[in-house]
Amino acid sequence: MRSLTIFVLLLFVSLNTMAQLKFIAHRGASYYAPENSLAAIKLAWELGADGAECDIQLTKDNQIVLWHDGNTERLTGQKLEVAKTDYSELNKLEIRLSPTNSSYFEGQHIPLLKDVLKATPKGQLLVIEIKCGNEIFPELQKVIKEYWETGSIAFIGFNFETISFAKTNFPEVPCYYLSSSKEDVLKRIPDIKKYKLDGVDLNSKIIDQQLVDELQKANAEIWCWTVDTVDEAIRMKNLGVKTITTNRPTWLKEQM
Repeated sequence: MRSLTIFVLLLFVSLNTMAQLKFIAHRGASYYAPENSLAAIKLAWELGADGAECDIQLTKDNQIVLWHDGNTERLTGQKLEVAKTDYSELNKLEIRLSPTNSSYFEGQHIPLLKDVLKATPKGQLLVIEIKCGNEIFPELQKVIKEYWETGSIAFIGFNFETISFAKTNFPEVPCYYLSSSKEDVLKRIPDIKKYKLDGVDLNSKIIDQQLVDELQKANAEIWCWTVDTVDEAIRMKNLGVKTITTNRPTWLKEQM
């Protein structure tokens, strides 16, 4: 009887931990629809992901678009620099399907952040990676104020100055520093506390018990990217990571 009680308690703890672990769709449901497209973001939520991650940049005419690369060549075949091109020109480009994308999503174009915010349902999370510098903030403040009506958002960024500035401008929005270097993160812990960042979003490969211990001392929440295997997801869960960014969130949740 005692063994059964212990088993039930362990099962409860395991299920409770899983309930707390969140899976974020990397650039939306990019396995099925073109990355950073409005279709990919919407599909991530429809498929049951705990959130959708996207990348934002500022165009020449001060429009905020969802796009990862500095230019458009990889996904459209035409090379235009995002920061030096008006949105009217960028919007003419069609995003190519990747080998895993469904033909159902042909014809997607580069979306504006404001349209994604308008499409964010209540109870859904949009994780926004800032790919450019502080020049984006005047327009970002306008877009967030005018179009963020439902759901929740969080900011992430590799540039420490930029993500710190995001926290200053949006103190109510969770902000996480992106890094793929353990040494960099350890060095940044005092600044993470100083600028009141909510935590870090790290390449899963650099996360170990020592790093987790130091971040937990600083009350910094730990997210990670980009995890597509069950073994690595379990390793992250056991280390206390709260949120996993993955290309296949629904599949990974099912496998876990």
